[in-house]
Amino acid sequence: MRRTRIVATLGPATRDPATVRGVVEAGADVVRLNAAHDRPDVHVATAATAREQAGTVGVTVGVLVDLPGPKMRTGAVVDGEVELEPGAIFVLGPTEGPGDAGRVATTIPELASFVGPGDDIYLADGAIALHVTRVDGDDVVTDVVRGGALRSRKGMFVPGAERRVPPFTAADEAALDMAAAIGADFVGLSFVRSADDVAAMRRRVSAHPRPPQLVAKIETRAALGDLTAIVAAADAVMVARGDLGIQVDLARVALLQKEIIQVCNLSGTPVITATQMLESMTDAPLPTRAEVTDVANAVLDGTDALMLSEETAVGAYPVQTVTTMARVAVAAEAWPRARATPAGALGGDDATGWAVAHAAIAAAEDLGVAAILSPTRTGATPRRLAAFRPRVPIVALSPSEHVLAGLGVTWGVQACRGSESGDTDDVVERAIDDARAAGLVQQGRLVAVVAGSPGSGAGTTDLVRVVRA
Repeated sequence: MRRTRIVATLGPATRDPATVRGVVEAGADVVRLNAAHDRPDVHVATAATAREQAGTVGVTVGVLVDLPGPKMRTGAVVDGEVELEPGAIFVLGPTEGPGDAGRVATTIPELASFVGPGDDIYLADGAIALHVTRVDGDDVVTDVVRGGALRSRKGMFVPGAERRVPPFTAADEAALDMAAAIGADFVGLSFVRSADDVAAMRRRVSAHPRPPQLVAKIETRAALGDLTAIVAAADAVMVARGDLGIQVDLARVALLQKEIIQVCNLSGTPVITATQMLESMTDAPLPTRAEVTDVANAVLDGTDALMLSEETAVGAYPVQTVTTMARVAVAAEAWPRARATPAGALGGDDATGWAVAHAAIAAAEDLGVAAILSPTRTGATPRRLAAFRPRVPIVALSPSEHVLAGLGVTWGVQACRGSESGDTDDVVERAIDDARAAGLVQQGRLVAVVAGSPGSGAGTTDLVRVVRA
């Protein structure tokens, strides 16, 4: 079983049911909807298609809505793409209609107050570099230092300006409403700067009937200074290497990836590694050797999940890309890796739950059980078990599709529809029956059942039974 999860972004290339089904069958565990692009109604329809096609395949997929955040972007350009030539004059400022090779609008009306002559501005997520020569009213006039293709609504970075932009925008509000309407399992928080940003979003979603898990995207220099607190505050974390590579020295990105993953592993927080993982497959049926190595190294670093962006959203080979990522992940998982012990197992919050999970893993591996079955009401117990990276498969069982979908970025957890249960014996028996019915456990094999005992609070882990299926 592949342990590393895959998040696939859906877009124009992956909206028709047949392609979405192909992406799910190829191994996508979570589908990502980028609210910075497309209308809310398009995303609503896409989410419905993803869930419907996953149902026909017989699996559960999570839905991640990625909020636009305070990210600065350029506006639309003619024909969707223009080429900026080095040495040319290029203007950022108010404009009617799509931009062209001479000027483009931005999402920041007050940009002229943020910059001055001598400043640098980066477009297309850092691919294009501009040097400000003067500010003329609302227009920012620049020289193109490093040219390239500028597509519509691409990311823009102005060093030092991130704290002057509101952390939650009107676009975020609309995207959050859409996420609530579709019952999103995850919400991605763009440009998190501190744990306070996560806490503020937690307050916003707490009133939702099914509050989504919050994925804090680490893509700002400020977030690195508050990393431990952000990881503790979030339900999951994303190593967003694209913008991170603009805000810090590019040579540090690989080291920061390892550091962020390590902090998440030690806290038992699921972590997603993202950006340009198989980017060449946007246009080609095979990846580069460097991309394959990048994917494998993220797995070896300890990532819970890998993410595809343009490769599946607008690429020519979305299904092949997911297939390739899954194959590389499985190969990398075969390499021996030292196991981290989550800090929770050494004390701290819910020391009992962590200790029980730790003991259950040790017993399961010592006895060579076929699987660890984890009936769950919240997903907390399977996440604790997964944090130890056991060699034994973990099967999470829940009657709640939302709970199962919410485990889509957690390493090594296979989601399975489970039954409601009563007393302790019933919990164990139903877990075995459900796993056998799904073909995940054979009769007569030894299994470990790890859960919260009936009557215990949600999120509790205090029950371990080793029995024969």
